[in-house]
Amino acid sequence: MDLNNSDIPHVFLHTGDAFIGVKPTIVSTVLGSCVSISMFSSQLQQGAICHAFLPSRKEINPDKQVSIQICRYVDTAVDYLLECMTRIGANKSRLEVKIFGGSSGLTLSKVRAPNFFSVGDRNVKMAFKCLAEKGLHPKSMDVGGNVGRKILFATHTGDIWLKRLDKQTLLKNNLSPHD
Repeated sequence: MDLNNSDIPHVFLHTGDAFIGVKPTIVSTVLGSCVSISMFSSQLQQGAICHAFLPSRKEINPDKQVSIQICRYVDTAVDYLLECMTRIGANKSRLEVKIFGGSSGLTLSKVRAPNFFSVGDRNVKMAFKCLAEKGLHPKSMDVGGNVGRKILFATHTGDIWLKRLDKQTLLKNNLSPHD
């Protein structure tokens, strides 16, 4: 499929946002330590995707107040995507789930934080934990490592195209490695 010459609309997914594709749409986003989780119903030919920034709302907001950006956190993003997909009629047991992102080493500075501060790794672990709690298991994934990723998600087919981005690619294209 030629995505550039398609009549299908394209949208860019920003940090903390989600997109629920009830009409065919190509959703793109750029990930560093953030994670994108997609859910797709082949029965409905509809999908949803999020761009989560931090592992858990409880780490930042222990009072459990509702955030303006519910998909800012992996734990609340999983709940939100699943709620949206079931609300439009998707069968939870037949959802195709995919996870991308969670880079741990992508930085343009020379200062490195210890591994226990690695937001990317914590984001990925939280995604697996939350999905498992809901009985969902990723069909495919590309997570971790020390490269960024640009992904394109077709909401009507569930297909995802991936491009890995190293530091030179980010600098050349004026992309930020910081989610």
